Amino acid sequence: MPHKLTWKKLLSSDRVPRPESQNVDIPYIKEDRRTAFEQDYDRIVFSPLFRRLARKSQVHPMASDDHTHNRLTHSIEVASVGRSFALRVADIAMKRSDLSEEDVPKLAWVLQSACLIHSLGNPPFGHAGKEVIKEWAAEHQNLLFPKEQLKADPLLDASLPDWLNFEGDAQGFRFAARADNRVAGYLRLTYATLSATVKNPWSSADERTDLQHKHNVYSTEIEVFQQMAVALGTITDDNQWCRHPLSFLTEAADDICNRIIDLEDAVEMGICEHNKVHELYLRICRDTYYYRMPLSQLRRQAIRSLMDRCWWEFEKDFDAIMNGLRTNDLNSSLAMDCQDELEKMGAIYDSVFGHRMKVATEISAYHVLGRILKALVKTIQSISSSDYYDDIHSLSKRTIELTWGRKHVEANLEMPYRWWLSQVMDYVSGMTDEYAIRLAREIGGFSADVE
Repeated sequence: MPHKLTWKKLLSSDRVPRPESQNVDIPYIKEDRRTAFEQDYDRIVFSPLFRRLARKSQVHPMASDDHTHNRLTHSIEVASVGRSFALRVADIAMKRSDLSEEDVPKLAWVLQSACLIHSLGNPPFGHAGKEVIKEWAAEHQNLLFPKEQLKADPLLDASLPDWLNFEGDAQGFRFAARADNRVAGYLRLTYATLSATVKNPWSSADERTDLQHKHNVYSTEIEVFQQMAVALGTITDDNQWCRHPLSFLTEAADDICNRIIDLEDAVEMGICEHNKVHELYLRICRDTYYYRMPLSQLRRQAIRSLMDRCWWEFEKDFDAIMNGLRTNDLNSSLAMDCQDELEKMGAIYDSVFGHRMKVATEISAYHVLGRILKALVKTIQSISSSDYYDDIHSLSKRTIELTWGRKHVEANLEMPYRWWLSQVMDYVSGMTDEYAIRLAREIGGFSADVE
């Protein structure tokens, strides 16, 4: 019996249409011999958005240890795991579904690219940055959405859930999908690569967001998301969006690297005891033969073991996945003994996330991001109320000089307030940890070298 989802559509190389103003014929592009998915990979690794991940915290903000992972090294390692999954997908998809042999090479490119961009929308200061933005938005709704702007633009109200439910996954989709603002560095990747990153295919205003505190779509990208779903055939019978099969493996690759490597970082920083993590790795490997291995080698075996277990779940549930019926991550179905090991990981995680040094940095993150957000929001209010650049408030001009620059603002002076709100989101989530600290100092009237 054929599946609802077909690889002929799931591996679509279509992209979000360019704005008409950007449809310029460039002859040399026609000579490009790369596939669309190879182009995706190259667009990512050469992009400023990806490069800036090197200066963004993974778990430990502003870690002084050079061996500790940042978002860039984490993403590269996740992509390595994703590529290994692709080899397994090719085998099962050719035997049990309609994947053709000529499409097999596409799987590795799509999965690697999806893994590379999975952290693209995460703000500075690790996981704390996301919570800071949400909390700040909740406390400053009147500043973000002033009554005069709401009256002037009836569409503005739709942006409120985006801010109250700020989500790095949705912000990453925005960066990776759009093409209408070169300053923001949008990537305009293929539908296949975009969809392979989507874990929670619903919007910020969906009731599931309130229940699960997760989503993948801002109000500004709903139309783009719908276009993608139509092209890929990932629309259910009740007109909902279902997950791309490869998204389960992108998610699994990320989760495996998070669980294993974050703990190794904690040992490196002296937060966790070496013996506890070593023992846990051994339990995951389920082979006492490895007990003499150092942590760095044992980590490799632990990753392989978790990959095998996640793959068994994917293979077992392959038909449901290919019919768009599965929604939960693969980890949720792992055997009880594995769940016990994951719970022990969670207990160690509590000590990592509650470490005094990390908590202190996260407290400062609230002040840093709060100052930047307040300055940028007041600046775009001044922009929206001005007919000419010279009409903008003098302090807002200073903020413009430190951020977007006069030329960009003059070119977009007529854009509505809701458009500028999204630009604030783009700018803040794109900052590195160090840049955010420097910008907050400069906005506050201090030079960058003032402690």
